[in-house]
Amino acid sequence: MKTVKKILATVAVLLAAATPTEAQETVKGNVSCDLVSHYMWRGSDRGGISIMPEAKVSWQGASLKLQGVTGFDKDDAKEIDLNLGYEYRFSDYCKVNVGVTDYWTSGKDKEGHSLYFEWDPAENGHQLEVNLGVDFTYFKVNAYTMVWGNDFQYNTLSDMAQRVNGKRAYSTFIEVGVPFYFGGIDWDLSAGMTPFEGAYDVEPYDEISTITVLKKKSFYADKAAFIMASLRATKRLEFGDVKVPIFAELHANPYLKSANFLVGVSIEPFK
Repeated sequence: MKTVKKILATVAVLLAAATPTEAQETVKGNVSCDLVSHYMWRGSDRGGISIMPEAKVSWQGASLKLQGVTGFDKDDAKEIDLNLGYEYRFSDYCKVNVGVTDYWTSGKDKEGHSLYFEWDPAENGHQLEVNLGVDFTYFKVNAYTMVWGNDFQYNTLSDMAQRVNGKRAYSTFIEVGVPFYFGGIDWDLSAGMTPFEGAYDVEPYDEISTITVLKKKSFYADKAAFIMASLRATKRLEFGDVKVPIFAELHANPYLKSANFLVGVSIEPFK
């Protein structure tokens, strides 16, 4: 009991000492847009040349962010992400973040449609994720877990094809990152893994007469695996009130034995 009281007292002291990351008195807004030569996300290939607009408002450490992804290729899926987050700054060297994100991807619902306002977890294109992370300035770690939406495991391909008898997968991704500055450039070295098998999806594999053979496609991997390694270099340019970071990134998936090199530019018109 004494140990528990000590732990609770320590947590209380830390929370009392914590201050929001952004202690501004008024709500601040920001609009930005990225243009990338290839869209990579947690080791997976999401499409070719893409544009990623973002709008964000923040106050006292709390933030609300809306981001979209649209590929230049007509076959690329469209994405809308809505994030609600909060940051505590425990010191100049440590801050903690928590949040929840709704990812919506077109063409991911049961019939391959693109219905945003469809709320059946087994039939829609939404995935709801919670996250928790800590940033020690020179080292950061974040964990992400899907808790609702289209994130299931199935016993058979038939069940997958019909989206029935699924069980919640709780697909999880854990990422560590090391930002550093060298040669006048900001660098970010990151690695990510999934600790267990995540959700499944299905896709056509072969045609036998009039029968379509389906194969399982894992959301992250079909077992615990190291699924992402990336190195990004960013050079930040400023033209008056406009910031234009230019970046290049090597993004690999050791599990799939694949890699991509991409370049991009960000436009931040408001300071």
